[in-house]
Amino acid sequence: MTYKNYVKLLVPSSIVGIFVNVVIEQNLYEMVGKHILLNLAIRRLCYRFFFQRIIWYVVVFKISVRLVQLILLLISGTSKITIVGKENLKASKKENIIFAFWHGNYTLLLASLRMSNTAVLVHRSFRGNYIAQLFSTFNYHIVRTSKSGKSILKLIKMVKQGCSVFIAVDGPQGPAYKTKPGIIYIAQKTGAKIVPLGLEGRKGFVLKNRWDNHFIPLPFNNITVSFGKSVSVRPGDSLEAKEEEVTRALLELTGNHKGVRS
Repeated sequence: MTYKNYVKLLVPSSIVGIFVNVVIEQNLYEMVGKHILLNLAIRRLCYRFFFQRIIWYVVVFKISVRLVQLILLLISGTSKITIVGKENLKASKKENIIFAFWHGNYTLLLASLRMSNTAVLVHRSFRGNYIAQLFSTFNYHIVRTSKSGKSILKLIKMVKQGCSVFIAVDGPQGPAYKTKPGIIYIAQKTGAKIVPLGLEGRKGFVLKNRWDNHFIPLPFNNITVSFGKSVSVRPGDSLEAKEEEVTRALLELTGNHKGVRS
């Protein structure tokens, strides 16, 4: 075989060989790359599920909620709790009741009042998740707010079934000390009485950076729970007028409007 013939045979075979190697290496890189990407994706999913869902839920929610529950039980057990306006509660005892209170006093509510067959309306948010967990440890039924109005329908059903409902009338995001129409609408549809609920603590501190001036009570406290005269809402009543009536009743019960008795 001459040199030229040898070159003619060698060049095509080299080109074929290079092409085959390139194809093999490309497929190999693709397989390895896909394998690495798959592993990274699996690890990321495992991380997000395990750390962000399980660890975060257990540490941030479960443990801290239990800790706060113990603190609230300590406050309740070491404090003098005075009930004012029992006659107003007794007058409405045979009827369905919706309790109206200020959003900034829900910690005082948990520390001072225990009732059976109760429900509370809680905002659907990150903070709302925490509040819902906290209320559930004290055996409240939790109803989460919804834009579709399903929460209102659920509350109406629960009230008709005899469940006492607690609603922070200026929640979930204010403005503070101004009743919103939801509670009036529920009372109108169910015939339930709205009982204003005032909560005050002598010892504690106010979170002034919060829109609701949230009050944190301390142990060895003097806590006053006041039940105001019930508000009835008839089918033809003005919602705005009843909102103002509930607001006035609550402001009268809560003194300086921040949950701290001077």
